[in-house]
Formats: sequence, C-alpha cells, structure tokens
Amino acid sequence: MTFRKILVPFDFSAQSTSALETACSLVCQLQAELHLVHVMEGDPASDSQGRAMERLMVAVPPAVELQRKVYREVLSGGAHSELLAYTHRSQIDLIVMGTHSRSGLLRLGLGSVAERLLKSASCPVVVVRSDTQKSETVADQADAKYQSLKASELPALDLIARAISLRATDIHIDPSEVGQYDVRLRIDGRVIYYCSLDQNVAGRLMHQYLVLAKIDQVDPFRPREGRLQLPSSLRDVEVRIMTSPVAGGEAVALRLFAKENVFLPLDGLGFTSEGLETVQQMLRGDEGLVLVTGPTGSGKTTTVYSMLKTFGGQHRNIVSIEDPVEFAVPFVRQLNVDDRHGVTMTSGLRTLLRMDPDIIFVGEIRDSENAGIAFRAASYGRFVFSSLHTRDVASTITALREMQVSNRALSGNLVGIVNQRLMRKLCMKCRKAGEVTASCKESFVESGLQIPSEIYEPVGCDVCRGTGFEGRCGVFESVVCNEAISQAIASNAAEAEIRRLIRSQGTAALSAEAMKKVRNGLTSFDEANSVHWL
Repeated sequence: MTFRKILVPFDFSAQSTSALETACSLVCQLQAELHLVHVMEGDPASDSQGRAMERLMVAVPPAVELQRKVYREVLSGGAHSELLAYTHRSQIDLIVMGTHSRSGLLRLGLGSVAERLLKSASCPVVVVRSDTQKSETVADQADAKYQSLKASELPALDLIARAISLRATDIHIDPSEVGQYDVRLRIDGRVIYYCSLDQNVAGRLMHQYLVLAKIDQVDPFRPREGRLQLPSSLRDVEVRIMTSPVAGGEAVALRLFAKENVFLPLDGLGFTSEGLETVQQMLRGDEGLVLVTGPTGSGKTTTVYSMLKTFGGQHRNIVSIEDPVEFAVPFVRQLNVDDRHGVTMTSGLRTLLRMDPDIIFVGEIRDSENAGIAFRAASYGRFVFSSLHTRDVASTITALREMQVSNRALSGNLVGIVNQRLMRKLCMKCRKAGEVTASCKESFVESGLQIPSEIYEPVGCDVCRGTGFEGRCGVFESVVCNEAISQAIASNAAEAEIRRLIRSQGTAALSAEAMKKVRNGLTSFDEANSVHWL
C-alpha cells in the first residue's frame, strides 16, 4: 500500500513527540507529505490558536522540513470528530499517533480517541508505544527551547537558526495563494521550498523581523531595509532584511551572514595554486585599486573580506564605505551610506580620507560616480578594494570605460582584478565514479586539459540531504595588471584584444578552471556546465 499523506495528531506531549519522530522517518522513506494537526477543544481565542501554530512551526526537524512538504493545522472542536473530518478532507493515507497522553487536546489513551480512530478512520492507524522517559526528555528539551525564546522573537529566531543549520544564505517569505505564504531557502545557490504558513502566522513572523530590525512600520507601502538586532545566542550571525509590497501582500527577503562562512582564509575559497599566488602578489602592494567582480551572489563580499583579513593583524588602518554594511568587521572602521542624513558615497569618502586610512574598501562600484570615487582614492596613494558586476576580467575594463573612467586612470591605478563564480561541491560521502562521456572529453580538450580516466557524479545521502552536493567553492580568473596589460589599456585596446593578451600570459578562462575541479573530483561535469560562463 502506498502512503502519500501521513497525519500526526499533535498535542505537544512526550507521546505525540515520539509519534512525530516515527512519522518523520516514514515520510522521508516513503516520499510522503506530513500533516501535523493540533485540535483545541471548545472555542479558543485567536491568540491561543496563533501561539499553537507557532509551536507547530518549531516541532518538525529542519532537515525533514526541507525534504518533504509539511502541512500544519490548528482546529477547534472535538478531537475525534475534527481529526476524522480532516482525514477525509485531506485524503490522509495513514495516521501515526502516540498513546497515554496526559495533557491538552487528545488524551490518547487506548479506549479514548485512539481507540475511536482505530474503529472509525477510513485509513490505517499506527499507534506508537514510546519509551515514556525518553519521550518526556525529548519533549521537555523542545519545550525548554520554546520557552527560552522571548514571545516577541518566536518564531523569527527559530527560522533563522534552522536556516543556518541547513547552510542557507537567504530566506524568502512570499505570498503564494489566498491566505498562504511560502517560505523558501537558498542553499548552495539553489532556491528550495521549505514550508507554507498561514497568512496570520506569516504576518506575525514578518512583524517580529521588522521589530528586531527597528524598522518603522507606519508606511507598509514602500520598500524597507535594515539589519536585525539579534540576541547573544546568534552573535556570530548578521541578518539583513529587505521588504517590498508585492501582488498579494508583502514579501520579505533575509540575507544571512554566518561569521564562519565570511572570514575564510584565502586558500579556503577555491583558488588554484597559481591563482592564489596571483592574489597574494596583488596584496603585496600598498596603493592602487584591486577589484573583485562577478554576478550577484557569486561570493564577491566573502573574497574581499578574506583579502582584508590578511591585513587585519598588521599595523594598517582599514576603513570602508558600504551601501549597506553587509557584515560587521572588527578590524575595519565601517561607514554606512545613509542618504536620509546626507551620508553619500562622495561625502563618506571625504570623511574616510580624513581618518588617515591605509586601506579603503568602497563597497560596490555601481555607476560613474562610484567609479570616480574609487579611482580618486587610489590616485591619492591609498590601497583601495572594491567590487563590480561584470562577466570576466576583460569585460571589467569595458565596464569601467563605460563609466567614464579614462584609460589613463585605468592603466595607472589598477593593481589587479579577480572575477569569480560559485559552484556546488560534490558530497564526499556519497559521490561515485562515472564514465567520461564524449561531450565531457571535448570540454577537457577545449580547456587544454588532459582527459582523466574517470570523473565523479552526485548520488545523494543523509549528509547532503539527498542532493549529492554539500557546500560551494569559488571558480576564479585572477589577473595582475602588469606592464603589458597596462599598456594595452592605455592604448585603448578592445575587450577581445585584452582577453587574448590575458590568455597568452597563461591565465585560464573560468570554464577551464571549472573543468579542473571536475578533473579533481570536486564537482560534476553537469554542475560545471550549469554555471554561466562567458
């Protein structure tokens, strides 16, 4: 018999917690949906229903929530009749329930609701006889976790903690259908559905985030952004929030920065030995401009912060102007652009230059004004770092020219350019060796690489949650602007000519760097092909 929908009556007791553990194991094995239902007898207040829904939100383990669809419902009335009605309405295939509950809604002793459901339910009923002492310990731990969070922070903090445990970098909360909101997580660069929320619960959740960010909620009809003020339990996490009115309601995007994933050593980012030496050569200087480029979400901020960290322990005064500051860095004096109070990129840079800086980080070059600021600072004899959205190193020169930066300023101030992408890494616990196909062989030949005897493919296991991939690494094109390249820029050489010069000096294209990682077993051929290269 196929079980596609599994119902767990849940009253927050130790016994229902044990039943939920069994059901979670089943839904993962059977690829089924999990329906978690709490019945409140009588006609409870709406606030009580909201609190019950919040507790249901934190009951399911994050990994299960990510793998399978989870539906939650808070009902009111008689437990037996409401559960039977829900079973029929939702076409439930299996009910998993605990026994001898002593509290709350179900009182699931045999001879009570459990016995009645066994006799009258239209689907099989599994009664879980749990180790009472163990179940009570698990339930007490879950309840203690729930009670330790302030009411104003629940379930906001729990969702952030769950997302971080799953290596998510972003949380998206969006209106989906009438009365519902979808929560999605970006994990390893892919947006994955996580759960659905009733609009009332979603509204409370978004309100909590706005309160934590100290954002004025008077005008909900315009985009708002800020930074969450988190408790000490999440002191190693920075969270930025952006809200925007959309069709059907309000959408919220949270960007998560875990300290352990931001301040990585340079040799932990994915550089080849040659690329790492090129970057280290850039960092030996003390003036000029270093650019880190690539599309949105390619890890530019992490790379820049890792570069700056190499100077953190030295006798250097490092300052930054960012719009906005993405992560609080202890060794950098950070200035946030604030147009409402007259702090622009231009005025902010003037302020920074009076702070006796050795190194300046200009958050991002977005237009000709930002470009002029960055090059002006470099021309003042400062060591400047910044980022830019471009396809590769050669196209960076074209983009800067289009921002009205002169060839003279480019050739005289550019120290080096790093262009990058992020690519998923194979799970080392379950990857398997595969055949080198004809198209794969062709790609190795085009990249100037020797064809390996085998490559690796994703499989999927508990460690990687069935995806076959765990984590990401960078793919880089790193170029020091040496005399030949500077002369080509000064003579107004075209983008294609600069690209040919870069290749002639031994710097491989991004696609070739990706194929090196395929050859070394770090990623799959399909993953390398899925990334957009020039």
